[in-house]
Amino acid sequence: MAGRRFILGALFTLALAAAAGQAVAQPCLIFVHGKQTDTNTYTSYTSARNYWVNGTHDFVKTATKNFATPYYVVGYNGTRPYWEAQSAGEVANEIVAATNGIADGGGHRCTKTYAQGGTFWIIAHSMGGTVMDWILGNNDASDPNFNFNGPYDQVAQRASMVITTGGAHRGSQGADAVCLQGNVLCSFIAIFIQSCDDATYWLRSSDDVQVRTYANAPAKTIWLTAGYEAIFGSSACLNGEDDGVVQYASSFACSGSATASYDNTNVCNNSNKQEASGFANLDGAAENHSDERDDSDSDTRRAVPTGIWTCSGVTCAPNTVVQSSMTTARFISILY
Repeated sequence: MAGRRFILGALFTLALAAAAGQAVAQPCLIFVHGKQTDTNTYTSYTSARNYWVNGTHDFVKTATKNFATPYYVVGYNGTRPYWEAQSAGEVANEIVAATNGIADGGGHRCTKTYAQGGTFWIIAHSMGGTVMDWILGNNDASDPNFNFNGPYDQVAQRASMVITTGGAHRGSQGADAVCLQGNVLCSFIAIFIQSCDDATYWLRSSDDVQVRTYANAPAKTIWLTAGYEAIFGSSACLNGEDDGVVQYASSFACSGSATASYDNTNVCNNSNKQEASGFANLDGAAENHSDERDDSDSDTRRAVPTGIWTCSGVTCAPNTVVQSSMTTARFISILY
């Protein structure tokens, strides 16, 4: 890495400015958690907030630059399918509430409302990414499930930026295993970890449950980052690089097979996504699925095809180590 300078791509900076309708300014960060095995994050703000914490490590604290940036934490029923009222409907309603200056369950609010010209970045982990695909792909009267159970159109209008970390855009091979649709040995192990509840069933990699089957391209670009730190290299039960739960083909919203084998050198570029538009690569991080949302592992970050890092003035070659020690929460904090 000697003699080489790594910076964020100019195109990304321009995209941020265009999305916000102005120069990049301090946004209000809105956090959307992932799948749950109980309803605690729906009924308890503390549980929703703690989703982003691991001991002294706090994703929200780091992403907001030690709470200097305003934020709002969403809580929804993560045991329900991504498209239901208590999941997508609740998330849509809470995002609109946040943009109206209403406080979350912990009393935190965006200091500038949408009417006042505020900008809003949505940070979604895991199933939270699937929920955002559904909302932003059903925000227009021409979409198959327009405003199905919430103000999707207002979310699309008011969101300045959406970033997903370990997003299950094409489902999870981990969910396949839990629902006895994967490798026999993997399924045998998985059923001791989790049951195939309704949310998990709708997070399988099968086309019959894919969000792209029931939604159009997102109204706002969804920026993608994924983890490549499984237990031992790539997980035996997932194809290609993965974070131990979600495979690269899904986290990077690739077209074609949801279980294709990808790594940092060949993961789908921005022209080969699950929709013709609306998805763009950021980078890959040496994080597992939990690290991606709790700021507990500051490790390497690598460039991916059509990602945002530039090396000595040109786009970094895929798989180049662009940061030697940086969490995803820290990464988000340097984008504004």
